[in-house]
Amino acid sequence: MAYLVIRVRHARRARCDDFDRARELFERFHAFAPPLLQRQRCTREIPDVLVKLGRLRGLIYTSDKGRCGQPRTYVHFMETMPLLACDPLGRQLHILGGRYRVTARGIEG
Repeated sequence: MAYLVIRVRHARRARCDDFDRARELFERFHAFAPPLLQRQRCTREIPDVLVKLGRLRGLIYTSDKGRCGQPRTYVHFMETMPLLACDPLGRQLHILGGRYRVTARGIEG
């Protein structure tokens, strides 16, 4: 597992403090240092038009949180359900709103 550096078209370059914050959050969440830095292209542009799919009630994800190299599955139910939407072509999901944060305990809220 690694934390991601997202390369965005027409956006500012990542600052050193962004890397520091990302590393610190990774370490708090996973309880171990990030083993590598992974670069991945990603467009973060939200289209002007989205298709409302419904409310996001929960997440199921796999992570090696607390056990480096030993992934487990986690289920998180959203207390304040964000909106789940997609682009008009149905190729990219977007999570809008909600009250949650990523902490050492996991996803809260």
